[in-house]
Amino acid sequence: MTHTLKKSFNDFFLEIKKEFKDAGKLNEIVRPRSKINWGSGFGVYTIFHQTIDYDGLVYVGLTGKYTRDKNGVVSLTEGNFKKRSVRFTPYRFCESIKDPLDFRFSFRFSPKFTDGKRQGKAKYDRDAYDHTIFYKDLVLLTFDLNKHPKYSPALLESLILTKYHSVASELPPANNQL
Repeated sequence: MTHTLKKSFNDFFLEIKKEFKDAGKLNEIVRPRSKINWGSGFGVYTIFHQTIDYDGLVYVGLTGKYTRDKNGVVSLTEGNFKKRSVRFTPYRFCESIKDPLDFRFSFRFSPKFTDGKRQGKAKYDRDAYDHTIFYKDLVLLTFDLNKHPKYSPALLESLILTKYHSVASELPPANNQL
């Protein structure tokens, strides 16, 4: 990986960040100390370890999709940023009193089991995930796409992941697909 390719990703990402910040549709959550306040809305979220740059990007995800119902009407699903905290695969935000104290307020990924049901039962176990990053080392950005004229959640997520992948034919460590 060359420095130039990483810089091109960083420049690309900072342009998107600026675009959303200028529009008042960016929420930056820096080193939370307890439960994450996701704010409202839906769209794309990014999770970084310590710094907002190529080397720090851990995960890119989306919430909210446009779908067609049986009557042919297209509408947005009920996904939103706040629902991220209830997931347990492929990652988990550990905020429950059921979590071991030394894992509480951490982001864990690479689940032990590929079967969702088994992972759901094991999610509080110490060995339930291969990787852990504590909240004090996280920077999360949410890009709110409510009434955004340029992007859908799927498009923005794909753009960020594609640009990341172009640097070294890799995905961020907690992402499993593009």
